[in-house]
Amino acid sequence: MELRLATGHLSTASGRAWQLASNSDQALQVAARRAGRETPAQCRRGRHVLYMPGLRLQTATIRDMCITSAAASDPQAQRWLGWQAQDLIPERDRERLLAMPPGQGRIMSPRPGKWFLAAIDEADGRLAGAIGADEDSGEVGGWLAPRFRGRGLGASLFAGAAEFAHQHLGVASVIAGTEQGNAACIAALVSAGFTPAAGPDTHTLPNGSVSPSRWFRHESTQPTRCEA
Repeated sequence: MELRLATGHLSTASGRAWQLASNSDQALQVAARRAGRETPAQCRRGRHVLYMPGLRLQTATIRDMCITSAAASDPQAQRWLGWQAQDLIPERDRERLLAMPPGQGRIMSPRPGKWFLAAIDEADGRLAGAIGADEDSGEVGGWLAPRFRGRGLGASLFAGAAEFAHQHLGVASVIAGTEQGNAACIAALVSAGFTPAAGPDTHTLPNGSVSPSRWFRHESTQPTRCEA
């Protein structure tokens, strides 16, 4: 259940966050021992939050970005995402990161117009995946961690990405691209209300590989911005 962003900015940010956090393994251990998770009920300055069936989406912290990167570093996800090697979390560290509670630490400061939200499973509080949105291009993308795939959460994830762009960022037209062979992602997009759209026939992934692409669009007649 992986939907890539043509810009590739989500994988790059995750890689930077991993480099920051992994400078000291002790820093991760200390963060893991902190009590409680931040669970804002509504948007406030600098922090977005929205609720979809089974998922809570909220502005990612630096540590969340490390966890979301671990969630997409497995071979199944990378078949579709194609990140560069330096942006992948080593296999030996993935389970440790995925077991950490989300929502702790400093908020990840996005580049202008580039937004990252952590997707948190409402049932057990674990980080289930991530979405990203580009205000300028209107493109959204995201993925789910291995244990959360095949559970019907993809439609909620992508519907959340569209709602975030429409109702939080004021983007009227949202576009999403995926590979032609990614049947699970295509089905989730359709279930989330996306419709087929025109777009480039191929796409070059961050690692340089080229794949055939399909494009989808989601429209809103009344986009708005929240206070965050």
